Amino acid sequence: MELTRRQTLGLAAATVAGTTVAATTSADATPDRWVRDTMRRMTLEQKVGQLFVCYAYGPAADTADARNTSLYGVATPAEVVAKYNLGGVIYFTWTDSTKDPQQIARLSNGLQQASLTNTGIPLQIGTDQEHGSVVRVGPPATQFPGGMALGATRSAAYARSAGAIAGRELKALGITTDFAPDADVNVNPLNPVIGVRSVSSDPALVAELVAAQVKGYQRDGRVVSTAKHFPGHGDTATDSHTGIPVIGHTRDEWTRIDLPPFQAAIRAGIQSIMTAHIVVPALDPSGDPATLSRPILTGILREQLRFDGVVITDSLGMQGVRDKYGDAEIPLRAIEAGVDQLLMPVDPGLAYNSVLDAVRGGRISEARIDESVARILTLKHETGLVDHPYVDLARVAKIVGTPANYAEAQRIADRSTTLLRDDANLLPLSPAPRTILVAGYSPANLATALQSRGATTIVKDTGTTPTDAKIADAVAAVADLTVVLTNKAWDTEVTDKQAKQQKLVNALLATGRPVIVVPVRDPYDVAYFDPAPTTLVTYGSTAPSMEALAKVLYGEIAPTGKLPVEIPTKADPTVAMHPFGHGLTFDPKQTRLTVASYNIHAGAGEDNVFDLDRTAQALKALDADVIGLQEVDVHWDARSQWLDTLSELATKLGMHSAFAPIYDFDPPAAGQPRRQYGVGLLSRFPLIRTENHPITRLSTQDPNPVPAPAPGFLEAELEIRGRRLHVYCTHLDYRADPAVRQLQVADTLKILTQDRKKDLQVLVGDFNAEADAPELAGLWTRLTDSWTAAGSTVGGPYTYPAVAPNKRIDFVTVGTSLNVLRAEVPPEVPTAQAASDHRPMIADLSFRP
Repeated sequence: MELTRRQTLGLAAATVAGTTVAATTSADATPDRWVRDTMRRMTLEQKVGQLFVCYAYGPAADTADARNTSLYGVATPAEVVAKYNLGGVIYFTWTDSTKDPQQIARLSNGLQQASLTNTGIPLQIGTDQEHGSVVRVGPPATQFPGGMALGATRSAAYARSAGAIAGRELKALGITTDFAPDADVNVNPLNPVIGVRSVSSDPALVAELVAAQVKGYQRDGRVVSTAKHFPGHGDTATDSHTGIPVIGHTRDEWTRIDLPPFQAAIRAGIQSIMTAHIVVPALDPSGDPATLSRPILTGILREQLRFDGVVITDSLGMQGVRDKYGDAEIPLRAIEAGVDQLLMPVDPGLAYNSVLDAVRGGRISEARIDESVARILTLKHETGLVDHPYVDLARVAKIVGTPANYAEAQRIADRSTTLLRDDANLLPLSPAPRTILVAGYSPANLATALQSRGATTIVKDTGTTPTDAKIADAVAAVADLTVVLTNKAWDTEVTDKQAKQQKLVNALLATGRPVIVVPVRDPYDVAYFDPAPTTLVTYGSTAPSMEALAKVLYGEIAPTGKLPVEIPTKADPTVAMHPFGHGLTFDPKQTRLTVASYNIHAGAGEDNVFDLDRTAQALKALDADVIGLQEVDVHWDARSQWLDTLSELATKLGMHSAFAPIYDFDPPAAGQPRRQYGVGLLSRFPLIRTENHPITRLSTQDPNPVPAPAPGFLEAELEIRGRRLHVYCTHLDYRADPAVRQLQVADTLKILTQDRKKDLQVLVGDFNAEADAPELAGLWTRLTDSWTAAGSTVGGPYTYPAVAPNKRIDFVTVGTSLNVLRAEVPPEVPTAQAASDHRPMIADLSFRP
C-alpha cells in the first residue's frame, strides 16, 4: 500500500512527538504556501541539511554498515539521513543501493520514512542513470543506449521515449531525480571523461536531443532531470575526477559550441542543472572552477539565462574542485557562487558544520540559505514528492523492465549501429552456421546474440588491458570469423596505458582471417589500429546494443546509424578518417551466400601430395558457405591413407558433406574400402536431400568408350531463410570431344528444369574446355553467370594445364533469382599452402528471402 504524506506525517508525529516540523501543513496547499509554511518551522540545522545530497552504505535503511560509521559516525542509512537532516541521497552500485528493483524500492521507502520522521520533509533521491556507459540501476531495469548512440539515430522521438521510460522506471523505484542528460558537446576526441556520454560534437544536434530527453524525463516520466555539466565539459583532455580541466574557448566559441544545449534544456523546462569542475578563463578569469564561480553560476546561469531551478554541484570529492581550496571552504564558495545543492562532500560532517558556522558567523546570510531551500522545497512539491513520498512495491514489476520497454530500447539500439567500413564486402553475413571468435571487451552479450543465430562462439574476454598471454590465446583460436570489441583503446593515459587493446586488434588483423572490429564505446578507437577492412561502432556494450550489432552482422536489419562526431586520424587530428554524418548501409532484404568451386584431385601444387590439413586450411581460407569440390579421391590408398577424404575435411571444417562417386576403382572386397573418384560438397547449412544424377560420360575405364549416362552430377538441397536452394556440383571433362560436351550441357539443362521455378539454383564445377567453346553457349545463356570471371583460373603456374589449346574453366553459375555481388579467383598462394594445382573460384551471391 502507498502511504500518503498525511498518513506518513501522522505516523511520524505519533512516533516522535514534536520532531515533525510540517505536520500541520495541508498536503493540498499550494506550492508557495507549503514552502513558506515549511520554511517558517525549520531550524537552521534543517535548512542547511536540505542543501546536502550524500550517499549512504547499505541495501536497506536499517542496515548497519561499518563504512557509514567511519564516514558519518552512525551505522545505518536512516541514521545518516537523520543526523544531517539531509535534503537528498544518491544511489550507487558500490554503496549497495541498487541490487534489484524490490530492494531499491524498499530502501527508498525506508529512507523516506526516516526523513519524514526527522523533519517532515521528503528526500530527493537521485542517481546517475545516463544509460550507455553510465548506469547505476542495471537489469531488469531497461538498459537504453547512451547519449552518443542517440545522436547516431538523429531521432528526437527516440531521445524522448528513452527519457520517458527511464523516468517512469526510476520513479517506480522511489528515485525522484536522474542526474541526466549529459548536455556537453564533445568536440575533443581525447576527452577522457565525457566521450560517448555526449550526444554529439554538433551543438545543434546536442541541443535538439537534450531538450527531447528533458521532456521525456520530466513531462512523461515525472522525475527531475538534471542537465550537466555547466558551462560545458566537452572540450578537455583532462578528467575532472583527477585534475582541473581548463577550457580554452573564447566567449564567442563558448556561445556557439557549449551554450546551445543548456539553453535548449532551460527552454524545455529543465528543473536542475549540475555544475562542472572546469576552469573557463573566458567566462571567469579568476582561475576558480565553474562550481565555485559567481560570474558563471550567478552572472551567466541565473541572470543571463534566467534559470531559477536547482543548481547542484558535481561530486565535491573530485579533484577538479579540490585543487585550489580546502574541503571546509569549498561548500561555502559554492553557495556564494549560486549553488543550491552540495553533492557528496569528502567529509560530510566537516562540510555541514562549515556551512552552519558560516551562517552563524555572518559570512553567509540565512536569507541566502533560504533562497536555495525554497528552490529545493519547490522542486519536491512540484514533482509530487510531498504528497506521495512512498512507492507501491506491488507495482514495481509492472513498470520496471516490461517487454514493451525492452522492445523500445531494442528499437533505439537497432537504429544506432553505425557501419564505418566494409571494404572486404563481408557484410551482411550469410545465415549459415559458423564458428565465430568473439574477443576483446565484454564479449558475452554479443556471443549470446550470435549463438541465438546458430553460430558456435569462442569467447575470449580480454578486457581493456589484455595481457600478452590473452592476446596470444585469442590469436591462436581457430574460427571462421573474428569479431573483436574495444573500449577506449585510444586512451593510453588511463584506460589502457600499454596500448594492449591496439596490440590485440592488430595481431588479429595480421592473421589474414576475416576480422570485424567494433568499438563498443568511443568511435575514435578505429583510428588507432592497422586498417581494418570491416568496422562498426555501437557506442555501448549493453545487451540491446549487442543484439542490434548481431542483427546488422546477419543482415536482419540495415545499419542506419550516422556518426554524430568526426573521427580524426591518429597521425593528424586535423584530417578526418571518417567525417561527421558518415555511415554505410546495405539492403537487409538481401540474404548473402558465398559459394566456391575447387578441383582438388592432383594434390597440392607441384608436389602432388594430398594433405588433409593443408587442404582444410586452404578451404577454410575461402570462408565460403558452400564449396563444390571436383575430382575428390576417397580411400585413395597411401595418398589419403585410406581415409574418407571428404568426411575428414567436413569434420575439420565443421561442415556438412555430400559425395557423388563417378567411378569406383575397386571391386567390392570384405574389410577394404573401395577407392572412389567423384564430386563432393561441403556446406555450413544442413543438407535436406542429396542425389547423384546421371549425366553423359565417356568411361576412362572402358578401352572402347561410348557416350552413355553415368553418375557424377551431385545435387544437394538446402533451406536458407525460407527459400529452397539446389546446389549442383559437376566435373565435366573430355575436352577433346565437343559432341560429348554438347550432350553434357543438354543433360545439365534437363536436370536443372526439374526444380520448381521459385527455387534457387547454383551450379558449381569445372569444365575442360575453352572459355568461348560454342557448345557451352546454351549453358551460359540458361544461367545468370559469373563464368567469365572464372575464366581467369586459366594460365596460372598452378593451373593445369598451364598453357594448352583446351583450357579448364572452373565456374560458379547461378539461377535467375540470385544476384552475383562478386566473382573472383583468389590470389595464388605458395605451393606449401595450396590445396590443389588448380585455383578456386569464389562468388558472393545474394537473394531475397
